[in-house]
Amino acid sequence: MDRQAERQRRAQAIFDTAAQVLCQAGYDKASIRDIAQATGMTGAGLYYYFKSKEELLFIILDGYMDHLLEGVRELSQRLDDPEERLRAFINFQVQAYCQNVARSKLIINDENCLSGQRYQIVKDKQRRYLGYWRETLDAYYRLKGVEPEFLSVNLMLLIAMCNWIYQWYDPQGPLAPPALAEMIFQRFTKGLAG
Repeated sequence: MDRQAERQRRAQAIFDTAAQVLCQAGYDKASIRDIAQATGMTGAGLYYYFKSKEELLFIILDGYMDHLLEGVRELSQRLDDPEERLRAFINFQVQAYCQNVARSKLIINDENCLSGQRYQIVKDKQRRYLGYWRETLDAYYRLKGVEPEFLSVNLMLLIAMCNWIYQWYDPQGPLAPPALAEMIFQRFTKGLAG
């Protein structure tokens, strides 16, 4: 493994561990000392990878938003049918949570700890991410011949259904992630009686 690849692997391991520490303790309560202890490094060693705790949070959240954007962009390019694409978006969001629980919780709970340009960069990516969802939901409604009242409200209800699972869902429990994603799709598109 060359030096650049090893540095990237080490940095990713640090960011993964740091995300866990920040998520468990909360951004405000977690210290660089806590992160250093969890990674087995010194505080000075960590500063090779980031300059401040806020920069660390930014790196974690910005990378996570890049992952989310790439996922919905790829699905949008690959899936023409709006119903299939909407179902795939929901599944992608549930899977993203299950694979990145700490990052998922941080983006919901601690994004406001970012300031200035860092905050703006993450918010801009979130807006672009929601744009893919909005376009897909609008196309789904048109496919079904429905004129959606309050498209933005419906969009936020759907996103909340997908994101709020961080409060209660156990990926190791009896309901597998794909089954949960399908349940969300069915409840959102057909209601409880559907």
